[in-house]
Amino acid sequence: MTVSILTQALIDGILIGGVYAVIGLGLSLAYGVMGVVNWAHGEVLMVSMYISYYLTKFAGFDPYLTALVNILVLGVVGFILQKYIFNRLINRGKAAWRDILLFTAGMSMALQALFNLLFGAEVKSVETRYSGMLELGNMLVSVPKLISFLLAALCCAGLYVFIQKSEMGRALRATSQDRITAQLMSINANLVYCVAFVISLGIVGLSGALLTPFYSVNPYVGVSFCFKAFIIVAMGGKGNIPGAMLSGVIIGVIEKLGGAMVGDNLAQIFIFVLFILILLVKPEGILEKRVRG
Repeated sequence: MTVSILTQALIDGILIGGVYAVIGLGLSLAYGVMGVVNWAHGEVLMVSMYISYYLTKFAGFDPYLTALVNILVLGVVGFILQKYIFNRLINRGKAAWRDILLFTAGMSMALQALFNLLFGAEVKSVETRYSGMLELGNMLVSVPKLISFLLAALCCAGLYVFIQKSEMGRALRATSQDRITAQLMSINANLVYCVAFVISLGIVGLSGALLTPFYSVNPYVGVSFCFKAFIIVAMGGKGNIPGAMLSGVIIGVIEKLGGAMVGDNLAQIFIFVLFILILLVKPEGILEKRVRG
C-alpha cells in the first residue's frame, strides 16, 4: 500500500463525503425541526436520481441543471406530504413520530416496488462531458466529484446563512426548540413544518443531481445512502449544518481509506461501528455540547 494510493483515497473520500453531507443534511433538517424520522429519505433520493438520469440521457439536460427540476418537483411533493399528511399526524400528539415512521417506512417499500416495476432492477448510468480526471501533480481528481463537492459545500453554506440570518430561519430554529412557545410568539408552526420539509426534500433533489454524473441508479440505491444519512444525523447533531458537513466528510474518508486498506466490506463495517460508538458516547453530536442537569 503506497502513500500515493492512500492520498488518492483520502481525496476521493473528502469529495464524496461532501455529497454525503448534503444527503444527510436533508434528513437532519426535518428531524431537527419536527423531531420525526423520514424512513423513505433514501428512496426519495433514488427518485431524484431517476429524474436526473432520464433528463440527462434522453432530454439532453446538463446533469447539474437537472437539480432545478428535482428541487421543484420534490419541493412540491414535500409541501403536499407535510401539509396534508404529516401535519395532521404531528397534531395528534406524542405518537406522531411512530405514525410518521410507519408511514414513511411503507412509502419506502412502495417506491422501491413501483420503480422496480416501471424501470426494472438493472443499473443505469450516464456519460457526461464532466466524466474524466483532473491531474494535480501525481494525483488524479475526479472532475464530476470535484464539481459535486463544490456545489455541496455551496449548498451547506447557503442553507447555514438562511437558517441563521433570515426570519424564516429564525422561525425554524424557534419551532425546533419549543413549538408551543413559538406559537405563542405568533409563529405558524404548521407553515414552518411545511417549509422545513420542502427544504428537506429539495436538498435531496439537489443530492440526486450531484450523484448522477458519477453514480449509477437502480430502485434499491437509496438504501445505503439512507443508512449513511442516519449516521450523519447522529454524528453531526440534528439540524447542525457544520456538523453534517464534517460528518459526511468523515464517513467518506473512512469509506474510501478503509476500502483501499482493508476492502469495501470491512470499511462499511467500520462505519457501522462508528455509528454505534457515536450513539453510546456522543448521542447529541460531535459538535454539540452535552447539557448537564
